[in-house]
Amino acid sequence: MRLEGKVAIVTGCGRERGIGRAIAVRLAREGADVVAADYCRSMPEYPDAKFGQMEELEGVATEIRKLGRRSIAVKVDVTDEAEVAAMAAAAMKEFGRVDILCNNAGGGVGGGPVVQQTLDSWNRTVAINLTGTFLCAKHVAPKIIEGKRGGRIINTASIAGKRGGPMMAAYCAAKHGVIGLTRSLALELGAFNITVNAVCPGFVETQLFEGLINMVGSTRNMNREQVLQTFVAQVPMGRMENGDDVANVVAFLASADGGYMTGQALNICGGVEVH
Repeated sequence: MRLEGKVAIVTGCGRERGIGRAIAVRLAREGADVVAADYCRSMPEYPDAKFGQMEELEGVATEIRKLGRRSIAVKVDVTDEAEVAAMAAAAMKEFGRVDILCNNAGGGVGGGPVVQQTLDSWNRTVAINLTGTFLCAKHVAPKIIEGKRGGRIINTASIAGKRGGPMMAAYCAAKHGVIGLTRSLALELGAFNITVNAVCPGFVETQLFEGLINMVGSTRNMNREQVLQTFVAQVPMGRMENGDDVANVVAFLASADGGYMTGQALNICGGVEVH
């Protein structure tokens, strides 16, 4: 599954414990140069929201360089079209090409029951997960097309994109949308030899997941370990998922081996029941 000579953009890869970081490093191990991108700021209105910071993102780029690959760290708000366009331009300026786009930026703010959720938290959560995926595809796909070599777009959805979940309606709705967008893009871009797929992780123990753990714990009067066990109990494989479990599948989709798979939403969830 070697990716020598390829250039990948991976968004949402600044968190120390996160799927994006695992994806970026795995693609580099396979030979790709990587544009590591993340939000790299905080939201004062939502202090519990966890996003990668610039020092963490620079750490990802440094780790990739230690593997003998080239990498730049780019601060980007994927909900801001101008910043997304600037990210795509930075990739072209540094590397002269883009072959792979991993739309991994995601998460949620606010949350809670629908009857209590604010419109602002709903809009921001949908924007981070769905609008950001749209904008990145809009501005990066033309760069891939220009190269006339084909390419890959891999969107991080979730099993929440295939089933509902209490206190996370905005996130679930957005991830359902990511899967629909994936299928539409696959039809549009197939003529350019660009495959578009989504990966649907399950219960991944990341910094982002800590927010859900805290929410469940506070509403059910449970400590962290008790909450984790409720999730593990739903996984036939008997353990929480980690970023490498997702990155392994992304590496396949990014490679020549995955070149005839498109428009799919692959469950990577250890057997968790998904309807």
